[in-house]
Amino acid sequence: MLTRIGEHQPQNSHRNLRREKRLWHDESTGIRSLGCGQCPDRTLCGGLEVKAPLFDCLDFCCHNPNKCDTVCRRQPEYAGHVREIAGFDLANVSRTEVLSAPALPRVIPMLFHGSSRQNLLSTDFVALPLSRMFNRRDGSARHDSREALCAAYGVSPEASIILTGTDTDAPLERWWGFGEAKRRELIRMLIRLGVQLTTSPNYSLFIDVPRWDDMHAMKRIAIVHSEFQSEGLLAALHVNGRTDSDFRRWAEFVGARPEVTHLAYEFTTGTGWAERQEQHADWLCGLASTVKRPLKLVLRGGMDVANKLASAFDQVTILDTTSFFKTMMRKRASLNGRLAWVEARTAAGSPVDALFAENIRSVGSWIEKSLSTPGVTETH
Repeated sequence: MLTRIGEHQPQNSHRNLRREKRLWHDESTGIRSLGCGQCPDRTLCGGLEVKAPLFDCLDFCCHNPNKCDTVCRRQPEYAGHVREIAGFDLANVSRTEVLSAPALPRVIPMLFHGSSRQNLLSTDFVALPLSRMFNRRDGSARHDSREALCAAYGVSPEASIILTGTDTDAPLERWWGFGEAKRRELIRMLIRLGVQLTTSPNYSLFIDVPRWDDMHAMKRIAIVHSEFQSEGLLAALHVNGRTDSDFRRWAEFVGARPEVTHLAYEFTTGTGWAERQEQHADWLCGLASTVKRPLKLVLRGGMDVANKLASAFDQVTILDTTSFFKTMMRKRASLNGRLAWVEARTAAGSPVDALFAENIRSVGSWIEKSLSTPGVTETH
């Protein structure tokens, strides 16, 4: 997963693959940290098996509790963090009804704003960021009607809208910080706007923090997923995990709850390392095989493992962010066996509607081919 060091830094500034690899949990090493055996939370946590010389996860403690926001036994607010989630056990998360689900396509383009375009984008489905549906300062809705929402993003009112909760930590923490009553009010607002599905916020798990922080994040993911569903908005559960035990816990949670029909995952941050994404794909496949019913997966990134995931899940839907960003950079998709990007300069102030539509079609075609032809990869 992520490291705290690089949390808010440019991708290439502080990331150190050699250091991160020594902190990756790997049960095949058979080397469990000695202190884990005496930890009262070992049953839920499962312990750490990493190559770095750790006595236990408290070796990650910053020893500066008054300035630390990590969920750690040495942090003064630790008891409050545990109370707000009713403990780390996932079993006491409120159950919900099974909700009807829209028939998702294989690929859904994602938009981040409506600038630089003149016309309404006409697609069957479109994905938008959950974090941009509300004002982070006070939690008020940014759009008072579906028409206003579609106009803001340049989307046809006939399009089916889904939201993605994958984001940086700041907006995700704001969503949690509003409190349950306000969160539920916002969920009802999203339903009024015609949102058909959202992925739950992907509260981060870090490889260099005490494990209580990870378990706190996992419990929050489960809680907000339950809140979405109990209000009547279908949610894909974002099963963030750092260890084999984390994914076994998720498998047990999902297996016992038929209301969980969709999962979500992203391979664009710590899981994006080529040497790590295979492990996370294996964990997801293991979860899918353990749960004895079909599951659908909503995916951001991870095209190198998409075929593996497609073989394990009933359906994989890819959220295409590339088309949007490349279009804004005035790039055109080029398909010649592989996906490449070429310059597509436009006159100053010219709209990019045609370029965007073309890129959506090209990337969608490439993804469809990639999922049926193993080994197809992207070039830059």
